[in-house]
This record gives sequence, C-alpha cells and structure tokens, in this order.
Amino acid sequence: MSMTGFVKSFFNNEKKALRNIDHPRDLIKGDIIKFDFMPQPDLSNSQFEVSDINTYDFEDRKLTEFTLKGDNKKPVYMTVDETGDEPFLAFSKKINRNIVEETFDMDEFASIFDSEAPTTLHRIAEPANLENWTTEKYLQEVFAEGGYYHKGDYRNKDVPDSENDGDSFDYYMLIGNKRQFVIEAEVYDGGETDVIITIRRPLTDIEEIHPV
Repeated sequence: MSMTGFVKSFFNNEKKALRNIDHPRDLIKGDIIKFDFMPQPDLSNSQFEVSDINTYDFEDRKLTEFTLKGDNKKPVYMTVDETGDEPFLAFSKKINRNIVEETFDMDEFASIFDSEAPTTLHRIAEPANLENWTTEKYLQEVFAEGGYYHKGDYRNKDVPDSENDGDSFDYYMLIGNKRQFVIEAEVYDGGETDVIITIRRPLTDIEEIHPV
C-alpha cells in the first residue's frame, strides 16, 4: 500500500471509530450504554452492551427492542418509545411462572386473559430481583392486541408482509403508578406466554453512550 493509501485508510478507520450517537434510538450492536443513578439497583450506575436488536410490529407502531447485557449476563430489554408527546425508555424483564406466583394473586392474574373488562391487579410481594420494578396496583388497558415479533433490526426497512416471517402474538398490558410501572404479556400460537415486567424512565437516565 502506498503512503497516500495508508493515510486515507487510517483516517477512514478513525472516522468510523468516532461515530457519534445523539439519541439512544441510534444504538447498534456492540455499543455500550451507561446509566446514571436509578431506583432499580440492577440498572443504577451500571453499563451494558447492546448484544442484539429485534423488532415488535403492531398495526399502528413499530418498536425496536435492544437486548442489553451487563456484568451479571442476565438480559434486560430496552425500547425507546416515541409514540407519544414525550419519548421515554422502557426497560423490561421476562419473568417465569414462579416469580409471577410470588408477585401477584394468580386468580386476578388469570383474569387478564379472560375478559375485555379491565382487570385490576394487586401486588402481594416484590421479589428481591425485582426491587423497585413493580408497584402496588395495576389497571388493564390493552386486551389481546395483535402483533408480530421479528428477529432483526427493521429501523431502516419495512418488516416482511408475509405472516410466516414473524411470530404472531396477542398483547396484554396493565399500567400502574404514574404510568411508570407496566405489566405486559405476549401469548403466542400454541399458548406459549411471556410475562414481562416493565418500567418507564426518562431519557436523562442515560449517563453515557460509547459507540462501537
């Protein structure tokens, strides 16, 4: 390689390394995101790597899901919700049946899926691994909304039109105190169900983003 070619290559690589991110919506795999103090101990003053990017597709909105991996290797899922007047971060954890039973009254919980009449869900305990992730009471706002989950990043392209290209599910959502605490459920074909604990936080909780 000539000296001129070497110099051009060096500066092109340097420019790539200095990629700037002005908004968390622009995160890509390998980026590092660090959060400021937060009420949730497992997020507070911690940094995570974006390890995967996938997509939720609803009739009126498309949400990009960032999988975050930290020191404990347990994934936290983050979306940047810009569908309303003020954007926010939504952090989510999937919980198993044992944690659901420990956290909520199961008769109440089952009623989420039984009727379009809104369910009121009461917390009976907060497990240690969900410290400050839950609140005392939730009211159901969404019943069996249809959606698709697509593996991959579709921010800059359309999601596939074919129903066979995504995993279809019915979506249920309950919301709690100050609209910051959310319970979500996704019921897939065959009855497989993901129960998700979500908290909503301001974008100002982000302390730093280090591009890959």
